[in-house]
Amino acid sequence: MSNNSQTEHSSTGYARLDFLPSDRGVYVQHHVPRLPRKAYHLHPSVEINFLQHCRMAYSFSGTEVEIPEGRFCLFWAAVPHGVTRIEGKGTITNTYVTLSELLRWSLPKKFVSELLGGSLIISRRELAGDRLLADRWAAEVDQTSQEWQRLHALEVRSRLLRLALQGWDSVALSSTRNAIGGISERAVVSFEKMLSFIAIHYTDKITLENVANAGGISKNYAISLFRRLLGRTVKSYILELRIIHAKMQLINSDAKVLSVAMDCGFGSESAFYDMFRKHTGLSPASFREAARESNSII
Repeated sequence: MSNNSQTEHSSTGYARLDFLPSDRGVYVQHHVPRLPRKAYHLHPSVEINFLQHCRMAYSFSGTEVEIPEGRFCLFWAAVPHGVTRIEGKGTITNTYVTLSELLRWSLPKKFVSELLGGSLIISRRELAGDRLLADRWAAEVDQTSQEWQRLHALEVRSRLLRLALQGWDSVALSSTRNAIGGISERAVVSFEKMLSFIAIHYTDKITLENVANAGGISKNYAISLFRRLLGRTVKSYILELRIIHAKMQLINSDAKVLSVAMDCGFGSESAFYDMFRKHTGLSPASFREAARESNSII
């Protein structure tokens, strides 16, 4: 586990990605939560949050959800998300688990399906020892040997298994569907690599072939994995990220529409107008005006 994550930024300073070391199945950060300068981020892993002495709200592509204190909350973080509100002064322990690691844990199928299907999972109550557990993980963020990795993986798995067996509350975050059953671990690793590649390059000119090559698989197999695991095409997933990126820039900067279009990878202002109106029902300028008038946060 480590404190050092890596972040790529667009030319206007909004984060495209917060991704994890590829050689670690479990990764922990611990800090005082603050409203970020980065509008949002995403990473192809499961994120587990544990707040102490504060509350926080996330925006998931337009859906704002409150993260309560003292309960484990987790979600599939390939959905763009960002902190929008913090109440109180406390700490947050973030634990990240790669998809391939999570699937090795043989957690209950219903639990995994709901998690990877696009829901925020919240433990129903705080258990005795939860704060001590989070504090211990936080104190051990620099312990990165294989032995420590195995220990932390066992502890995280154990807590998630208990959560799954005792029941949970959930909030639907997206329409993403999950069909993880019957997919090999090797295929899951390829899928993670493709998501990481897209998260870094989605504002660039990238093709299906580029994405498939990043996963070390054929184009047809890449199409199949995206349909099974996300219920959508590679192209539609990239487009969704570009639209969300554009929304954030329109709200949080005074950049001209042409500049936003080019920075978000649309290639031309006309293409941007067409796709943005199709997905939002508004022109970029009208969206910016309406969002600012309502003080909206995406």
